[in-house]
Amino acid sequence: MQTAPFRRTACLSLGMASIALAAAPDGRLFEPDRAWLERYDPTLISSRFLSEFIYESYDHDSDLYKTENTLRWGIPWRDDHALGIQAMLPVKWRETATDDASGLGDLELRAGVVGRLAPTLRYGLAVNAVLETATDSLLSDNAFVLRPITALRWDYNAAITLGINVEYNFTPLDDESNDVSALEVKFPISFKINEDWSGFLSYNPRWDLLDESSRHRLELGATYLWGSHNQYAWSAGTEVPLASESFEFKLATGFNWFF
Repeated sequence: MQTAPFRRTACLSLGMASIALAAAPDGRLFEPDRAWLERYDPTLISSRFLSEFIYESYDHDSDLYKTENTLRWGIPWRDDHALGIQAMLPVKWRETATDDASGLGDLELRAGVVGRLAPTLRYGLAVNAVLETATDSLLSDNAFVLRPITALRWDYNAAITLGINVEYNFTPLDDESNDVSALEVKFPISFKINEDWSGFLSYNPRWDLLDESSRHRLELGATYLWGSHNQYAWSAGTEVPLASESFEFKLATGFNWFF
């Protein structure tokens, strides 16, 4: 247990060390004037690198530390439509009352398409796959999980965007040891505070269809932009339960480089 501070520091350092020096964006679907919205909006696809450090606290002396390193590539398709592919590899350290482990978590891959239905209305469709590749079962979902995602965003005005996400998590294989069947809906509001700062608020209910239970959480965040083309972003956020559950809270902070 004496190695805990070292392992937590190592997780953070590994993620941040992978950030390379960046040049100005070269135009692959990134628009500096909408950079304030990119962090929160799945209907906008641009090429980016994100390294985010996350801490999650649970009941019974259980804690999770992880650094999620995400690389996304935006591909122009036709007017008002684009394709995107994304890979996320987490580095995790988990501590429980009886055990602890550190190493790589499950690799996540995503592919999707976004488009514009009207000048102020956008949609996104994607499939996210969680592969059972963690170096320890304590760091894994212990199942191959697919998550189809449907998202809509409406620009109420130049400073406020409203939306909805519908996400269904399930295990497509019959022999999974940890079956999943859960529906999650998110109701986000993104708002521009000024030229540098933006904020985010989302109500996230989720229903587990196997054990017929539900959870309700509130997510809050803020993002600060800088750079000659708004190509850099620092973000921080939290997620808290609105009803009693084993999950207590989540804290996150990360760095985005849009390229």
